[in-house]
Amino acid sequence: MPAADRESFYVLGETLAPLLTNDMGSSVEIFDTSGPTGGGPPTHRHAWEEIYVVTKGLLDVTVDGQTRRLGPGGFAHVPANTPHSYHTVEDAEFLTIVTKGNASKFFRQVSGEVEMNPPDIAGIVRVGEAHGIEFLPPA
Repeated sequence: MPAADRESFYVLGETLAPLLTNDMGSSVEIFDTSGPTGGGPPTHRHAWEEIYVVTKGLLDVTVDGQTRRLGPGGFAHVPANTPHSYHTVEDAEFLTIVTKGNASKFFRQVSGEVEMNPPDIAGIVRVGEAHGIEFLPPA
């Protein structure tokens, strides 16, 4: 499907376009993700595994308190239920790959119901809780 025809979600300044989802019958979900410098989600955890594969730009990915800088070709694995976050150091494009969980359902609901400019943090937390995502206080 051409990129212009794909569904996409706008969440906290980033665009996530689903390439493969649980609703398509897959046990993994893949999102074509892009985000501007300075973006990225706060520290959170959920019951599904997650992998980030950078194709352009730079991400600082923090997994269980350890931060690594990833450039094109770099990847990070986040085990299920592990606190993690990332910060976009330089405009980035990357694949977000998750195991069966609620990622696409969360992205769809939060992008459709919650104000993102400026972000309604309480709304994001509320929708996250409904999908098994726990946002954690800053360290």
